[in-house]
Order: sequence, then C-alpha cells, then structure tokens
Amino acid sequence: MTLNRRTFNKNALLFLMGSSLPPILQGCRTNNIPTAPPRNLLPTVTETVNQAIAKLSPDTELLIPTFLGNDYRRFYGRGIPQGLNLLDKFALGTGRTRVGTSWRTWSGAGWTGQPTLTRDQGKVYLTIGAYDHSLRKIDIATNEVLWRYQFDDVLKGSSSLYIDEKAPEENRIVILQGSRLGIQNSSASPGPLPSFRAISFRTGKELWKLDIRQTASYSRDNDSSALDLGNGILFNAGENGIGYFLNSATAAATLKSGILQPEILGEVQLYEAQDSPRQGGNLVTESSPARLGNHIFVASGSGHIYGINLETKKIVWDFFTGSDIDGSVAISKENKLFCAIERQYIPGKGGVFKLDPNQPEENAVQWFFPTGNRNFSGWEGGIVGSVSLNDEYNPNGDFPALFATSAIDGYLYIGSQTQITGQKVKGPWLEKDYETPVILFKTNIGGSISTPIFTEGNKLIAAGYNGVYLFELHFEESPGQQVNAVPNQRGEFYEVNVKQSGHFLPGISFEATPIVWDGIVRICARDGWMYSLG
Repeated sequence: MTLNRRTFNKNALLFLMGSSLPPILQGCRTNNIPTAPPRNLLPTVTETVNQAIAKLSPDTELLIPTFLGNDYRRFYGRGIPQGLNLLDKFALGTGRTRVGTSWRTWSGAGWTGQPTLTRDQGKVYLTIGAYDHSLRKIDIATNEVLWRYQFDDVLKGSSSLYIDEKAPEENRIVILQGSRLGIQNSSASPGPLPSFRAISFRTGKELWKLDIRQTASYSRDNDSSALDLGNGILFNAGENGIGYFLNSATAAATLKSGILQPEILGEVQLYEAQDSPRQGGNLVTESSPARLGNHIFVASGSGHIYGINLETKKIVWDFFTGSDIDGSVAISKENKLFCAIERQYIPGKGGVFKLDPNQPEENAVQWFFPTGNRNFSGWEGGIVGSVSLNDEYNPNGDFPALFATSAIDGYLYIGSQTQITGQKVKGPWLEKDYETPVILFKTNIGGSISTPIFTEGNKLIAAGYNGVYLFELHFEESPGQQVNAVPNQRGEFYEVNVKQSGHFLPGISFEATPIVWDGIVRICARDGWMYSLG
C-alpha cells in the first residue's frame, strides 16, 4: 500500500471540514447553503483542521518502492536530468560468492540493482542491496548510512517496501529483500536457506526470514522484487520456481525450522514437469511479478509467462515461449504485456513480445520484435533486462506510446507500442509468423542487461557494459506519410527524432537499472560504486 501525503491531507481536510461544521450546515441542501460560513466559525474550523492534520498526517511516501517503480513495472522516478556529469559517488564495496564450484569476487551492484526511495519523517532515504552482502539505508542528502544489514551472500535483486498497518510504529515500513542462497550453502543443503527476508526500514532489524525450499530448480536464490497486493497479502517469486502468497502482517510470523518465518497463504509452481527434460534444472524465476487488476503476471525462466488469479491463487493463463526469461513483464496503459525473452533453448531469436492477456494464449501475440543473435559473456542473444514504457511520462497521450529495450546484441532499441510495419517475422520456434513493430531508433551502446528508463522531459537513460548514455527525444508533428511517423492516442502523427546528449564512464560495466529523482540519476556499477549524475 502506498501512502501519498498529498492525497492523505486532501482527504483528511475534506473529512475534517465536514465533521467540524455544525449539523445544521452539514444537513443543508445545496440551494440553502450560505455563500460562506458565519465569520465566528472560520477560526474554529481552521484551528480544528490544522490541529488534526498535524496529529494524523503521515509524512511517509513510498516514492520508488520496488523494481521499476510500481505494480505495472513502468515508473522510473521524477525530474528532468540535465546531463551525466558526476555529482557524487558512494562506495558499495566488494563481496565473495560461489558460482558452481569456484569462488568469485564481485564489486558494487549488478542486475537488477535498482535503488528504492522513501520519504519518511521529513527526509528522503535510499535503500540498496550490494555485492558486499549488505542492505543499506542511506540519507540521499548527506550519503549518511543510517544502518547496514548483513545477508549471507551477495544481493542482486532490488528491494520492495510496503506499509504494515498492524505493526508498531517503528516497524510500520517494511523492506523485502532477496539474496543469493548463502556462501556456506548449496542448493542441496538440508537446512532452511533464508534467501528472502523482511527488514524494518526504520530500525534495520530483521523481522522474519523465508526458507526458499528445494525443488526441481537448481537455484534457491531470490532475485525477484516482491509485490504488496493489499488486503494483507504479499507475493514473492523465488528462484526455486515457487510463487509465494505471504501474510503481510509481520506479527503473523512464527518459528519454523529454527527461524522466524512469515505465514504462507498459498503457493504456485512456476514450471511444468515437461520443462525439466528441455532445460534441466534451469527452472529459475528471476523476474519480478506485475499486477493488472485481479491478476499477477510473472515471467519464469522455465519458458512461461504466467497469469495468476488473485482470488483463487491459481495459474489461469500460460503463454509458452520455451526460452529462458529474466526480464520482468511491463504492463502498458492499454493493459498489454511487454515481455523480454532471452535466446536460450530456442532455435530462433529472442526479443520482445507484446501480448494481450484478455485473449487465449494462442491468440495473445500482437507483435514480436526479434533482436540479433550474439555470443556475449555466456549469453546467446535476446534480452536479459526488461522493456521500458513511456506511459508514466506521457500522461495525456499527447505523444506516441513508445517502448525501449537494451539487448545482448549491443543495441538500444526505441519503438512504437502500437504501430506495426505490415511485415511478418518468425517467432522464437521458427514455426509461427508474427507482426512486428515500427522501430524508430537503434544505436549501438554495447551489450547490456540493464533496463533503460524514460524520464520526464522526454529523455531516456540507458546503461550497459560501455557506460551510461543519455538521449533526448524530440517529437515533431507529421502528416503521417513519413517513415518515422507514429500516432498518439488521438491518431495525430509525430516524427520521433532521438539525439545522444551524454555518455558517462565509457568502458565501465553497468548491469544495474538506474532511477531518477529531482533530476538526478542514480545508478550502481560493477566497479564498486553507486554514482549520482546530473
């Protein structure tokens, strides 16, 4: 649940003004209401309202509370970045982790590695998990670390925050954070592997741990960012291929297998029995769930994009790709799913699917955009990051609806959400032909697993293994016959011109996804630092 101070104050003001008026005024019909309350009433009403708001108004806003900002995974912050000049940097440190049978030393933060932002009691705080095994709460005005909580392994996924209405004041804001399984563990370890935890935002103290139990998946990590579904329910996807419905009340946690664990309200298995022969133990769910109405949509590394009914807590929709999927589903304002798929276990290409979840799975594809095959750092092509949408930065639909994605083939792509070329392309299994979208801009930024982000001011930030880039998007009205012209929601056509206006730290590896707040870009790198740019 997101508490917005402005909305709370407005509603509180209306309620309190109504409750402060004498009954004779509250009960009047419209044509009998005087133009103003009696003069001697005004100071009483004003004083009552101000006193009540001072006592009741929570100075808490979950500004960017989860990976890609909101339930739709399409909000990236506020403000217009004016450049990529270095303003500040923060040391994230270094940690060890085990990959297979070998030890690795990793620095900074990687995929997904996006910070979260919260305003609490008059200050704005950033939370970030890093490769030094630490989750930190940082005052962004001073870079002061308020607390530091130590996990058993490196942290890759982004935090999620929510309000526990039933908790004591000091524990009302809860951070949900996953990690790798623990440097002392293997996936076959018999004891509980608590790689998903709840931490008090205000105190930094642990509230509970969840055992990511052993399954047919070879992983017991937790990279996914959980969702607060409201009504006392959370949803988290573990890399063991299990989706967990959890009681959001931290007081409901009980001792189980020697650790305090949350109440599990339900589970869904995010793989099928027939996936194991095709992919072995790679049945990992690393993506973050997105919500559309009464359904959750989550992409699984088992090769499925699942739709889960929130009432029944059961899978009711299953779009099969057969490829590994790491990117999170992004949901557009027109209620379509934008799904990035990697190129693994498939004969064709990875890329982006636009799906209509209101259609049966066999009719759900509205278009498919294939990206180039390329062997790069163990990947074979497709997209590891997620798809970015400009919907939150185009609220009235004045400009065309766009998507952006960075691919393993080295290119950043910007395209139309709605306009297709009229040509057909082969799908991942080379069996079906699909429509394909108009691509408005393509440029080589080097291989990337980061998700690019749109910002206010029609700008876009993209990062990868060759630094951070800033692009400016310019929209010019067009009669519609131009190759690069696409419509807005009213059918008015615009040409979209994109210009690169900044490049920070060429040659440095950025796997994480950035955020923007007050026009300042914050992004973590693999060199051990988190950078503030503007």
